[in-house]
Amino acid sequence: MSDTQGMTSLRATGPLAAALIAPCVLAAPASAQSAAQLEAVPVVASPTCGGTVRAEAQVDPVRNGYRDENGVRVAVHYDAGIYDGSCALTVTADWTNLDTGASGSGDFTAVSRIDGHYGFIGYANTKFATGPGAVVVTLSTHRGEELRLTV
Repeated sequence: MSDTQGMTSLRATGPLAAALIAPCVLAAPASAQSAAQLEAVPVVASPTCGGTVRAEAQVDPVRNGYRDENGVRVAVHYDAGIYDGSCALTVTADWTNLDTGASGSGDFTAVSRIDGHYGFIGYANTKFATGPGAVVVTLSTHRGEELRLTV
């Protein structure tokens, strides 16, 4: 093979190689996190009600009058092992928008029970109008852990 043939094949494969490599080198950063979860942890809701609770949060619009605002839905799944409705877990959720400085808090309660239609229910959720930006949510049930989202 002559030197000119080698150069021709290099010229032909060069753009192909660049096209294949460029997306890896120039790739945009990973998309913002729109959901987050915390694993189950043990809780004691009362002297007779223990169990576990896991948590999740996701970006979710919050209705304000006739318009939707940027927000976050926070949910817990409480399993006391007792399903007669006698065990309830109240959770405090605190949130902070790291970009705007806005913050808020709210309590919500999950009841460990069995429903004839849905089966086990120990689910409760609440929504917060956080505005756009990086939002951190902490829960009273998961000390030292946080849920991070970009709204």
